[in-house]
Amino acid sequence: MVKLSDIEFETNSKNQIIKNVENTKRMRTLLDKTGCGFCLAKWTQVTLHLGTGLTHSCHHPIPHKIDLKELKNNPSALHNTSFKKKQRKEMLQGGRPNECDYCWRIEDGNGEGLSDRHHKSLDDFSLHKHDEIAQLTGNEDVYPTYLEVSFSNVCNFKCSYCGPDFSSKWVQEINEHGYYDLPGQGYNHTEHKHIANREDNPYTDAFWLWFPEAKNHLHTLRITGGEPLMSKHTFKLLEDIRDNPAPNMELSINTNGNAPDKNWKRFLELITDICHNNKVKKFTLFTSAEAFGKRSEYSRYGMDFELFQQQTQEFLEKTHNTRVVFMCAFNIFSITSFKQFLEWVLYLKKAYNFNGLSDWMEGIGLDPVNNLLTKDVPNYEYFPMQTIKVRKERTKEQIYSRVGIDIPYVRYPDFLDANIATKDLIVDYFMPALNFMFQYAESKEWFDCLGFEDWEALKLKRIFTNIAFQVTQDEREDQLSNNEHTTARRARFYKFVHDYDTRRDVSFLDTFPEMENFYNVCAKEYERFTSNGNKS
Repeated sequence: MVKLSDIEFETNSKNQIIKNVENTKRMRTLLDKTGCGFCLAKWTQVTLHLGTGLTHSCHHPIPHKIDLKELKNNPSALHNTSFKKKQRKEMLQGGRPNECDYCWRIEDGNGEGLSDRHHKSLDDFSLHKHDEIAQLTGNEDVYPTYLEVSFSNVCNFKCSYCGPDFSSKWVQEINEHGYYDLPGQGYNHTEHKHIANREDNPYTDAFWLWFPEAKNHLHTLRITGGEPLMSKHTFKLLEDIRDNPAPNMELSINTNGNAPDKNWKRFLELITDICHNNKVKKFTLFTSAEAFGKRSEYSRYGMDFELFQQQTQEFLEKTHNTRVVFMCAFNIFSITSFKQFLEWVLYLKKAYNFNGLSDWMEGIGLDPVNNLLTKDVPNYEYFPMQTIKVRKERTKEQIYSRVGIDIPYVRYPDFLDANIATKDLIVDYFMPALNFMFQYAESKEWFDCLGFEDWEALKLKRIFTNIAFQVTQDEREDQLSNNEHTTARRARFYKFVHDYDTRRDVSFLDTFPEMENFYNVCAKEYERFTSNGNKS
């Protein structure tokens, strides 16, 4: 067997294997020595949807049901289902499980063929488990090193791109109005019955039997929802960590930034205790928005954007050695106000992130905050910023970049994919937003951590190039599309917005007056698509 130590990976000054393209290629070589479909994430990573009793390892495969008969005598069946063991054996025997076809398409396509099989296996939570896993049969019960858990779908939002599997508010709407009947397909059917917090839940019962030992093996624990801060199990878990510290574990929570006030205050108390007393290695708050102000409130229905800003900044002010990462699910509703959202994120970076050179300048009396940073943030010149001394104390000189942004790309539902945009939206709004990120990119020699990181801007660039190429290739002179798939998606968008506005008593055109031309184009695409016999 080829071991991890047999491969000459590039390392940093601390002799830690770094993530780069060349090391990812080396990981591919190592994995393929066991099998062309071998992926460590099938053992090391798990997502548990305890409200529906579903699990998957890696976010690409479709979640599958946890067998209650297996679970009754073996709580570790939360992660070690019979189905998953079958996939593991196939990998160890040189096969490629069908559920992992996302990676096979990338590996078999053009280019370098580096898929998430290689990237996830190179992650810190996976790579050092290689030698152990490569010698298994696939039948073993193992503990994950990366656990993502959702206790229920209880949520106070019903975001446009979400659904009843992840939001109890969506369940109420579908029960009242039915699914969205759109041209060519319906939207937000659901086959999974959720078990409400107040009901007996065999999956959460099994979790609490399994977790005390599982915690000892974790590199990362991430709590998701629904809205996790509305689940009693989230607070039970935080209290467990407070009382039984896990100083080598990284902890993170997803939140919509609009938790009820009582829950939010309780959360701050617990996280303050956990982080200030080093009861976890690191804590990250993942919070979500991908538009600004009323445009965000339209897409993320139920949101109070000012409260979202308030809770985010309160967290940064009151906690130490913590990080906030904005998860921006970029979609068609994002385009026209994303630059404005980026301006606020830039302000937070300059207000809370730490920089060693600025620390030195402040030490010799140059006051970089008032003389430099506040003058370099569009529309936020007069907003308060922490002194560098305070930032140094808050970061404990461990987490310099307390504010970050990640920009995943919404492809489903397909009618909210930003590639249905018209060229004028790309030129007038998307290009300036991307240019803003590169214009205010960090510099390792000057504004390190005080601007957008390369990987942050490159994520938006990849989305931009994909969308801009398709739009410019397919758009006709009358702005209708030559691509039948774009026509279908625009038709669905038009019908979705019409029904969305009616059900929720909102107005797309009042909220997005700058998108009136796009809306009218979609109306024409709807007429064109349905006149060809395409019905809901």
